Amino acid sequence: MAGGFTEKEREQIRIALLSAGYKLSAECGIKKMTVALVAKSSGVAVGSFYNFFDSKEGFVLALIQEAEKEAEIRMVSAFAKDGTISLKKFLQTFRENFRPETNFFLKISLEDWMWLKSHLTDTTYFNTSSDLQKIEWLLPKIKGVRENIDPGVVVNFIKSIYAMYQNRETLFEESLETNVDLIFESIYRYMKA
Repeated sequence: MAGGFTEKEREQIRIALLSAGYKLSAECGIKKMTVALVAKSSGVAVGSFYNFFDSKEGFVLALIQEAEKEAEIRMVSAFAKDGTISLKKFLQTFRENFRPETNFFLKISLEDWMWLKSHLTDTTYFNTSSDLQKIEWLLPKIKGVRENIDPGVVVNFIKSIYAMYQNRETLFEESLETNVDLIFESIYRYMKA
C-alpha cells in the first residue's frame, strides 16, 4: 500500500487534501494555490500529497470531479423511480447546484479559469461537444420539454452564469443570485413545452 497508509487513513487524508483544496481555491485561487500550501493546510507532508495526486493539475482535476460527483448525486436523488424528472423540478435542483456554496466553479476567478483552460487541456471541461453530449443525454429524461429545443441555447445560458461569476469584481456581486434566478427563469421559459 502506497505511503504505508491503511485504506481508512488514505481516505481520511484524501478528504483532508480535497477539503484544503476547496478552501484554498476560494481563498487564494487555484493559480496561486501550491502543493506545499495544500499539504500544509491539510496537515499532510508534501511527499504524502504525491502518494495521492501526481501533480497540482491532477489534484485540481480531482477537485472538479469530486464537486461534479456531489452535484450529480443531488440531481439523481431528485429523479423519479422511472428515471425521469419534471422540467420544473429539474431546474429547481439544477439551480441549487448553481450556488457558490455548492458549485466549485462559481468560487473561482477569471484568472483561475484561464489557468484551468491552459493546464487541463486534455480534459472535457472546456469542450463544447462534451457539453452537448451531457445535455442531449439529459433532455429525454426531463418531462415537459418542448420538441424543437436547441441544446446549445441551454448550454449557453448555463455558461453565461459562469461568465458572470468569473467577472464578479466588475458586477454588483450582491445582485448576482437574483441575476442567476432570472437566467433560470429564462431557461424554463425557453425549454417549456
